[in-house]
Amino acid sequence: MIEKIIRHSWNVISGLFVLLLSLWLSGPGIAETDTPQHRWYFMLWFVLWTVGFILQFRPRTKWFGLFITLVPTLYYFISVLKAAEVISY
Repeated sequence: MIEKIIRHSWNVISGLFVLLLSLWLSGPGIAETDTPQHRWYFMLWFVLWTVGFILQFRPRTKWFGLFITLVPTLYYFISVLKAAEVISY
């Protein structure tokens, strides 16, 4: 029971995090021209997260799906920490 609560909480928090950052980064950035350039490849992180979310519904692939949802979340989390200069390489 507690495992389901933790997993569903993880899905809500990580899903919103990945969706918002994917939408923000795929939108038109600051460009020197008047035409906005959308970078739709950032939405692939949300697609990968969605695939992992769907895999969590099958008992056989539940842990693999959880791992797949972890990948885009960690990518954005590490990017945010690097941008805030909390970590440096």
